[in-house]
Amino acid sequence: MSSRKTTNLKSSLLFRLTVLYAATFTVLAAIGFTVFYYKIYSVTIERIDQDLFEETRRYAEIMAESGFAAVRLKISQEAKIEDADEEFLRAFKLNGETITSTDMTAWGDVDNRHIYEKLRNSESGYVSQTITLTGGDKARVMTAAIGPAILLQIGETLEEADEYLDIFRNLLAMLIATLIICSTAIGWYLARKSLVGMQEVTLAAEDITKGDYNRRVEVDGQLNEIRRLGGAFNTMLDRIQTLLESMQQINDNIAHDLRSPLARIRGIAEMTIVKDKSIEDFKEMAVSTIEECDTLMDMINTMLDITEIEAGVNEAKMEKFDLVELVSGACDLFRPIAESKKIRLQSNFPESLQLRSDRKRMQRIVTNLIENAIKYTSTDGSVTVSTEKEEGMVKIDIRDTGSGIAEGDLPYIFQRFYRCDQSRSKGGVGLGLSLVKAYTESMKGTVLVRSDLGRGSIFSLRFTP
Repeated sequence: MSSRKTTNLKSSLLFRLTVLYAATFTVLAAIGFTVFYYKIYSVTIERIDQDLFEETRRYAEIMAESGFAAVRLKISQEAKIEDADEEFLRAFKLNGETITSTDMTAWGDVDNRHIYEKLRNSESGYVSQTITLTGGDKARVMTAAIGPAILLQIGETLEEADEYLDIFRNLLAMLIATLIICSTAIGWYLARKSLVGMQEVTLAAEDITKGDYNRRVEVDGQLNEIRRLGGAFNTMLDRIQTLLESMQQINDNIAHDLRSPLARIRGIAEMTIVKDKSIEDFKEMAVSTIEECDTLMDMINTMLDITEIEAGVNEAKMEKFDLVELVSGACDLFRPIAESKKIRLQSNFPESLQLRSDRKRMQRIVTNLIENAIKYTSTDGSVTVSTEKEEGMVKIDIRDTGSGIAEGDLPYIFQRFYRCDQSRSKGGVGLGLSLVKAYTESMKGTVLVRSDLGRGSIFSLRFTP
């Protein structure tokens, strides 16, 4: 059981992010401290070299002022003052022969072969090197010329510097160990902070699977990436919920509004079967049944179209076309129907008006509105269709002198299957205006209606060209 928990922990994103943050911070800190340490080491060596160089320069001044005898005396005096284990001085010829020196017992054999060649090639005028003594301690040795054919070599142990650097190394080790602990804690906090939004999305998804379809991800106060993820998740849920609600509405509509057509079909069939009918009566029954079936199919297809559009499943296919040509064609299509009812179908169009939209949907919108206008306009009335460009918008107005719409019905006329009292005597199922609104909004347009009961209505469409 413990092994399984360990495996689950190692495979969790929180654990891996924590390790990644901690490791990254620790490595960067270690690199920074290492660079800092070697910088301090370099500065320490430079200071020791500077002190040794100053000392060789003093001997060079003594050599220039008083000769080598004074240098020998000075070295002898230094031998009495300085600890022979910590510092040595040695003067020798160019061939390496020692002239005088302090006690070098603790220093062993400090090699000075080829030192003159190195000194001659040195641009700084001296040669510095770090040597390792017999006991393992390290020392810094500088060789420089203090006079003609005479070289001076000064050695100083790095014991004091090493003690200081050891203390610094120990402090760095302790500091890095502390940083590992702190970086782990900080890494865990940052990882947990980063994953809070993801956990919120996970919890929301779990709640939704349990039936809480109104559950949404809280995005306020989250990081930008989590806020975008939560926003996209919420948008997806909104669309899914809209689709589910639309499907539920379709089910309700089918259950409620398809009863009448089905009842009529059943009634026609029963009446034909019960009574003795001729072949002509059966043909009439078949025709009536086909008409009712066509009505049902048209109703179902229209509901599906509206649902797909509202759910964003079926996107508009935008293209550029001449709106005047489209609307004029629709008017020509309905002109015979209007003339048969003695209704004047008038038009007011410019020569051309370009619009970028979905041509088929626009055609469906215009034909639906013109058909409605003719349907609800009585004999000797008029229907006027006009298009124009106004304030940067393409405008389509369909005006009729029909029965009009009551003020109380206006807020509901675009709902599915809603029919005003004055519309119930006319044909139709109450889906035409719902389809008009869905199509119009899918093309980023708006539809408005103004109406006076008994005097007529004006349907206005607005689109961005």
